Amino acid sequence: MTSPTDHNPVNPVANKYDHPKVGNRTKHAAGLEGVAVSMRHAVPNHGILPLINMNKSGGVDCPGCAWPEPEQGDLGIVEFCENGAKAIAEETTPERADEEFWASYTVEELREKTDHWLGKQGRITTPLLYDRESGDGHYRPISWDDAYDLIAKHLQETPADEAVYYTSGRASNEAAYCFGLLARRHGTNNLPDCGNLCHESTGAALTQTVGLGKGSVTMKDIETTDLFISVGQNPGTNHPRALTAFHKLKRNGGKMIAVNPIPETGLMKFREPQSIKGTLGLSEKLADDYVQVRLDGDRAFFQQLNREVIKRDLIDHNFVEQFVHGYDEVVEHLKSLDPEELERGSGVPQKVVEKVADRVAKADSIVVGWTLGVTQHKNAVYTIREMVNFLLLTGNIGKPGAGTAPFRGHSNVQGDRTMGIWEKMSDTFLQSLQDEFGFDVPREHGMDSVDSFRAMRDGKARLFFSLGGNIVRVMSDTSAMENGFDRQDLTVHLSTKPNGSHAWPGKKALILPVKARTDVDMQASGPQIVSAENSAGIVSSSEGHRRANDDLNLQSETEIICRIGERAFGDDFWAPMRDNYDVVRDHIENTIPGFENYNERVRQPGGFYLPNGPRERIFNTDVKKAKLTVNETNVIDLPKDHLLLSTVRSHDQFNSTIYGLDDRYRGVRHGRRVIFVNGEDLRQRGLKDGDMVDIVSVWDDGERRAPNFRVVEYDSAKDCATSYFPECNVLVPLDNTADYSNTPAYKSVVIRLEPLGYTADELKEREGQPA
Repeated sequence: MTSPTDHNPVNPVANKYDHPKVGNRTKHAAGLEGVAVSMRHAVPNHGILPLINMNKSGGVDCPGCAWPEPEQGDLGIVEFCENGAKAIAEETTPERADEEFWASYTVEELREKTDHWLGKQGRITTPLLYDRESGDGHYRPISWDDAYDLIAKHLQETPADEAVYYTSGRASNEAAYCFGLLARRHGTNNLPDCGNLCHESTGAALTQTVGLGKGSVTMKDIETTDLFISVGQNPGTNHPRALTAFHKLKRNGGKMIAVNPIPETGLMKFREPQSIKGTLGLSEKLADDYVQVRLDGDRAFFQQLNREVIKRDLIDHNFVEQFVHGYDEVVEHLKSLDPEELERGSGVPQKVVEKVADRVAKADSIVVGWTLGVTQHKNAVYTIREMVNFLLLTGNIGKPGAGTAPFRGHSNVQGDRTMGIWEKMSDTFLQSLQDEFGFDVPREHGMDSVDSFRAMRDGKARLFFSLGGNIVRVMSDTSAMENGFDRQDLTVHLSTKPNGSHAWPGKKALILPVKARTDVDMQASGPQIVSAENSAGIVSSSEGHRRANDDLNLQSETEIICRIGERAFGDDFWAPMRDNYDVVRDHIENTIPGFENYNERVRQPGGFYLPNGPRERIFNTDVKKAKLTVNETNVIDLPKDHLLLSTVRSHDQFNSTIYGLDDRYRGVRHGRRVIFVNGEDLRQRGLKDGDMVDIVSVWDDGERRAPNFRVVEYDSAKDCATSYFPECNVLVPLDNTADYSNTPAYKSVVIRLEPLGYTADELKEREGQPA
């Protein structure tokens, strides 16, 4: 375990105060302002043409979130949102991180740059090597052949259990399948992915309760439900196209309840830019009721609600009798809970719960949707199980307009898991790989993200291979991550642009520049398509058409992985997959259920649905029924003068990619070092809006500090605070994780605020900056 002195930020220059401007919040989501912002990103970065076809047949699948497309007959004129336009602009940018760029900055100098600055340097143009022993301190160009030889040498020399293969949720089905195959050919199931950091809690809870770790609803279910309960979501930023579905829901007479610690703009009002009202600047209400719950209080809230369901007998007894196991035990447990303790845990008065129950009583169909505001707590799995209890008691799974709706945050994170990117895939899957490819596939479970990075921190892993992503910046416990990467013998990153992970290269590091989704992917058999799975379990194709980067020395992710496999292990199955991705899909069809006639069906407009048992009221649990579960309330008790911190995205951000420095829905512009706190909590601590503080987290192994933040008084739940990641990831202990899922508890961080004795305005004057 690291000592407390190791927890402080390693690069103070990048942690300087950035002087954000704090003012009025935008009161509605999307609208013409969203269109204008989209165009400001797309036009100068040559992104208009890809946007026209994005998320449509023959076009590119958005590399942003995993929001499902409407049915083919319901597609809009365009099917992209503001953040989708920003994501495309990052790919189509004319800026270049070329050899001159890498020669201009040492690794030490890159560590002083912000995530926003690094991302704006443009597309990487050629493979790069960093070698600490050279003493040069720079990344230098290397040929593809030499890069492959170096990787093959390390794979052959590194014990398989000391290698880590990490996958970003942007990777296609084809690349992910080949990457998992490469790891297992090496001899390991160490296959952490970004899903471990976000919806792993969802997968664990849903598998335990309904037998499938995916949501059950379709887009039509969301649009036609009588009642949508949104829990821990900020759709205006994280899934902007969801607002169109919510708009249709409201137009169809449905109701919406938002459960969240802060009243996010994207939950409240919406301007549909493709409607007359939206173009006229007329906002439409989304949430009919807003329930302000404390952080980690959703479980207690749903226990309050489930008690009310039992009290009013809103139970679907026929459904429960036929499809549900554990009814008597759960009802007895819920009745035994102390209502005062539940209210203390949720922060929600009983009269508010009763009003929600009134909505439930009037609804024939209910969808519960959630995102990371639910999944990134120590108690997350218990919370999701309690939400499932609610749906099971009321019979709202497996019928039209009803079910579970976990919104996935990255475009193919769900598909990557389906492809076998998991450290504990079933023996059935592993045997199918062995039968298909003819080598001994390892059966021992591997390491997830947290366990992998513990091993790297502790010197027990020494080769890190990343299929996309920016893991140093998205993982918890930033300083421990940086120290762990510094100890690696070799790190390999498949990347489109510079990012913060490249600044922590280990003894040797390779950056391999890859084609993005918008780029033409030409292989021996001709131009290729790839595929991805969205949150509704629909698999569809994506085809890049841009040739603007043909002059760059890029290769596709699938090609790179196959060439490495061929170079390291000499198998004859790699080259056919590299030359024609139809061959990859044939292998997928032969090894993963639900992909029958894959190559034919993926080329159909709209793609195809994968099997979904809960959608058909088929529950593949150990008892062959859906399972009600007993969940303890587990209220987090804070030490005196401490708060519970949640880390979130800004509106100008997608995961670790910082598109810009504005968060207009929360009233922040031109900077990011802010912390949102309830006004009463500030006054109790002798603080006020505009004061400067350090944020200090408290854990068993010591304290962690994030310096130089401006306090923003905000309508937050009592005893709760909010700030942005990755800046605040330094505060999240690597060992603070969710039960069952091992997901970092990014949204349950116990902190205190240390005043710096001056305000943001006084600091600006001291530094001689204009007001």
